[in-house]
Amino acid sequence: MGLMQEPLSVSLRTFVCPYCQNNGFDELQLLNHCNIHHASDSRRVVCPVCVATPHGDPQYYSRNFIGHLNHRHCFYLEDITPLQQSDEVNLQLALMASYQQH
Repeated sequence: MGLMQEPLSVSLRTFVCPYCQNNGFDELQLLNHCNIHHASDSRRVVCPVCVATPHGDPQYYSRNFIGHLNHRHCFYLEDITPLQQSDEVNLQLALMASYQQH
């Protein structure tokens, strides 16, 4: 597993572990907790980090939650995406930035 980066911004969101219901984790703390305590747990669970995003689906159960955490949530999401904006706005901003670079 790669090195964890310090957050560029302070994360105000906290999450509950979907396996043991321990709470108060930020994204990286949840990742570390699950890797240490639940690495061999294969139960399908809903990703609490994804559900907290504007496009999150509270009905989607991940088949490999630990793998999902390690690939999708190994950083603080708000450091790369303005979460207060909709996906549509973020897409438009990304397109505009790409046109300005080329």
